[in-house]
Order: sequence, then C-alpha cells, then structure tokens
Amino acid sequence: MLSPLLAAALLATSATGAAEKIDTVRIEQVTSGLPGSTSRQPRSVRQVLWIDGKSRRLRLEQYTAGNDKVLDTLYLLHCGEKKETSIFTLPGGGKKYREYRGDLNENQRNRRVHELEQLRVLKSYSAKERKLAMKKLGLREGGKRDVRIRWNEAADHLGFTCRRLTVTENEIVVIDAVLTNSLPGQGGDSASSYFAMYRRLGVFSEEVLEKIRGVEGIPMKAEITVITELPRYTISVETRLLKSEKMMPSLFELPAGSERILDTPTFSICPICETRGETEKMGRVFTQGGGVIYVDSERCARQLQKKLKTPKKP
Repeated sequence: MLSPLLAAALLATSATGAAEKIDTVRIEQVTSGLPGSTSRQPRSVRQVLWIDGKSRRLRLEQYTAGNDKVLDTLYLLHCGEKKETSIFTLPGGGKKYREYRGDLNENQRNRRVHELEQLRVLKSYSAKERKLAMKKLGLREGGKRDVRIRWNEAADHLGFTCRRLTVTENEIVVIDAVLTNSLPGQGGDSASSYFAMYRRLGVFSEEVLEKIRGVEGIPMKAEITVITELPRYTISVETRLLKSEKMMPSLFELPAGSERILDTPTFSICPICETRGETEKMGRVFTQGGGVIYVDSERCARQLQKKLKTPKKP
C-alpha cells in the first residue's frame, strides 16, 4: 500500500527528447504502521522513491517486510493538470500492472458520508455519552472540522535544516512532520511540489488540504494519521537518505511491453439521484438490519438518512 507521507507522485507525462537525464530527488526511508500486518507488531518496510517535482511524478519502490532487498511492489504516480491522478501498481516490479485513474479525494467524500452516518446513530445516545463518543471519533456537530496549523523549530536531520509542522483536525493530530527545504542540487521543484502532489492521494480532508496549501518541504520524520471511512491508523516515516540525482525520464514510465491487469468492477445505482457508479467508489449508508445502500454524494446520503428511521441504541 502507498504510504501517506511518501504520497508524493508516480509516473511520467511525455518522453523528453533524446536520452537526456532530468533532475530528481531520491529519498530512502523506513515506513512503519502500514495496514496489512499479519501480526500484532506494526508492519515496517523500506521504501525508495524518486521525485520529479517539475513534472509532478514519482516512483516508489516498496520492499518486502523483513527482507529489504526483495522488491514487493513498484508504484508510479502521475498528477494531471487538475484533480485527476493516475497510479500504476506493479507487483514485484514486474511487467504486469494495475491502473487507477481518477480523483482519489473521493475517499474523503466517502468519509464524509460515513461520518454523517455515525452522527445519525449517535442521536439516540444520552447527551453525556454522545459528547464522549464524538470526542473519541473526532466528530463535531453538523460534521464541522476545526483545523489548526502550527510551526515550531526543529533540530537538523541528516545535516539538513528543518522546521516542525503540526496540523490538528478536531483536536486530532493528523500531521506531525519535520520538514526541510534545504534540498541538495536542483531540488527546489520537488520541495515546492511535494505537498501539492500529496493533496491528490485522498489522505486528508478538504479542510486540512486548504490549510496546507502552499506548504513546502520534504518530510525527514513524520507521523501521519490517515482518516477515511476505514478505521483510523497512523503511519510513521523516517528518512535515511536524501540527495539529488540525475536520472533518465524512463524511470517514471511503465516498462516496455507492460501488460495491464483488468479487474471487472461492480456497479450500483444511487436510490436518490439514480446515478450509476462503481460500487467501491460510492458512499455507503447502513440500514437498521445491517444492509448497505450505496449513494453518489454527501447530499444523497443526507436525503437518504432522512428517510431512514434513527436506530435505537443497543
């Protein structure tokens, strides 16, 4: 899975003339807390990424947990002009790949729908229980999100001058990162575009994205709390190497002869607006009997919830 704080980019747009190398920044880091661990211990993996900040693309090599010499997955990410993002996933770094193309911030739309559902259920709680539950879940009345940002001094890391960025959302720390702008060589484009690319990955709410608009820097150390409709989890990242490298543009492109793996999506129809969409990309509203109704938008979720009877507290 793609680590949130290395959520910085992946593939290329067009080939740049003959075999000219381009300026990139290389980062080697250890990332812990990724989902998918089969034990009680947080999963920790070695990751190597190259950022082409000028073209907003990145290559991420994620190695096998427990054996950091064996490549587990190669990711290539491509940021379009607007919201569309393309992610190519190559298991084992081979020539078969899966492609996702679209707006990954749909993850946050589904989160909003899920939170509206939680607030609906909490209406049946006593005032005291409701207050405690909302604080634990990081919810506010009406789905409001209070986002605050703070800068502090930080010690140098790997010889780079750093600052510490802390961002909270409804009193939950979602970003605690030590950032550097002191990149080697031609690293300015990467420093300025890192968070701009990160915005595309559906990790943060729109309110958080607005607060970090214009933030520059490469994370040297970071803890990122990922909040979507899924259970909340925190990822820790520590950079072990940061340097400039001249690389061929093909580093960010699919290997020659690559073959796409086609997965057949399932579709559902929103009962409110009758829009047909891919089921896994739609919002979910749960019924009293434990069923699931798929909706197209937050507005549709609100309308549907009005039609559903508020469940009684168990």
